[in-house]
Amino acid sequence: MNKIVEEILWRIYYASSEKVGRHGDARLILLNDAIKGIHGFTSKQLISAVTDLKKQKLLEKKKNYEGSILVSLTEKGILRVINFRFRRLGHKKGKWDGKWRMVAFDIPNSHRKDRNALRYRLKMGGFYELQESLFLHPYDCKKEIDDFARLFNLEKYIRFGLLNFIDNQEKIKLRYKLS
Repeated sequence: MNKIVEEILWRIYYASSEKVGRHGDARLILLNDAIKGIHGFTSKQLISAVTDLKKQKLLEKKKNYEGSILVSLTEKGILRVINFRFRRLGHKKGKWDGKWRMVAFDIPNSHRKDRNALRYRLKMGGFYELQESLFLHPYDCKKEIDDFARLFNLEKYIRFGLLNFIDNQEKIKLRYKLS
């Protein structure tokens, strides 16, 4: 069931982030639109997965719209999708463009839990810890960083950079098995 739940969360998240909803809330999306393209599962499995998402408080039904159901992800649901995305970053492969993505942060002690949550996700995502608050990654990850910062209201504490060179990059390239 996890695969179907993950797929539904992904679809709702991306559909709601790509367009501004015509229903007054940019995060609202028609449930039918979100699940109609999912193949390999029966309609009973899809309905059961949506019910599970509501029970876990990852998804909420907003209202009916022209015979369809409008839904949105809760903050907990958005966080679950962000976690999926960070995990996938840790397994990302492919041709490297020769650039390093740098994430630097200076999050105050008043937001210690959020700082630890960011550090945890960066490590989960396979980022290289250059310093305590400075991480590198060889592949595109800006959207993941931006979404996390927005969800936790940390935009003013997190910086993202694109580097062409770093002086100890041979060591870092070995870690990622890059040529």
